[in-house]
Amino acid sequence: MKKFIAISFLLLVIPVSLSAARLQCTLPQKASEVYLLSGGTSAVLEHFRAQADARIKKLRTDYQIDALERQTAEADSMIEEKKKLYADRLSNLRREYISKLTLTLSSVQGSMTPSSSALGDVAYYFTAKNNSDRIITYITYKPLIDGKSLSTTTLLVLEFIDPTTLKSGLGPHETMTNLGHDPEKFTFFIGEISQEEVRNLQKNFEERFGITIVDMHFSDQKAYKGQFKPKTFEEAFPAYLRPFQIAIEQAQARSKEIREANAQALREFNGQKNRILDSLKKSLAELKGSSVRYTASPGRKNRYVFDDIAPGTYFVYACDGNGKAVFEKISIGEKKQKRTYTRMEKDPFIL
Repeated sequence: MKKFIAISFLLLVIPVSLSAARLQCTLPQKASEVYLLSGGTSAVLEHFRAQADARIKKLRTDYQIDALERQTAEADSMIEEKKKLYADRLSNLRREYISKLTLTLSSVQGSMTPSSSALGDVAYYFTAKNNSDRIITYITYKPLIDGKSLSTTTLLVLEFIDPTTLKSGLGPHETMTNLGHDPEKFTFFIGEISQEEVRNLQKNFEERFGITIVDMHFSDQKAYKGQFKPKTFEEAFPAYLRPFQIAIEQAQARSKEIREANAQALREFNGQKNRILDSLKKSLAELKGSSVRYTASPGRKNRYVFDDIAPGTYFVYACDGNGKAVFEKISIGEKKQKRTYTRMEKDPFIL
């Protein structure tokens, strides 16, 4: 009945022919449909959409969708909060143990010849003191010049292997050095360093060179390389981190419970909502068809012409078939008109 009233409204606003007029429209692109629609089309469109919105709003109230979505969002937020607490705890733990390793570099040498190679070479000796309560097997680090990172393909690794026993591991409160043995070496890219800066670096490379420790690994005992698996912070400190992992698991379980409990209500709501939207799509398609008053004849360069138009108010409608359209109100008198439209917006007949 309501749809019948809406269509009847369109019939009331059909212009009465007094004398014929002509309209030429230039569109921003080729259109699949170009019509003049009844002047009441926009009002009926708004009526149909408002009617569907009201029904969906009532559905949301009936199924308490806002409350369900709030519960789900709160549960998801709790997971992220617990993950952040875990990440902060892990970060603090890593920062604490890195700070307990004292690393002194000496006899640093840098070799750079930009004219013959895109790579530079660095060799250095180190002395490391472990002030922590764990055995450190190796660290990963970034090399620096004046506090800025040198470009390398990966993070660099410094292994703590006793040069006399060849066993891996720097024990608590122990000191290890490679002085008197082979230096540590690595290569880096010099493409981003100017030739003038390279010359300056070669004069005082050791003073400007440094490293920043990114991560470290541990073991339960000293052993030969390959006889043990180095442990990450997560593996080396399970008792310290496990409560935070448990909190994440509990939050995830709670979120799953909420989602499962709300699933049936959401399925029913979405099913009824989709039926409302399908009905709206059908109504809009019927409305467009019943609103057509004139169809344009295509011309050159995206020009379209309407002939023998009765004076009155219309809507120029031109769609590209991909969800975009011109939908503009126009008043037609007794004279010829030319209109240029520069862009298409969302097609009002498509959801």
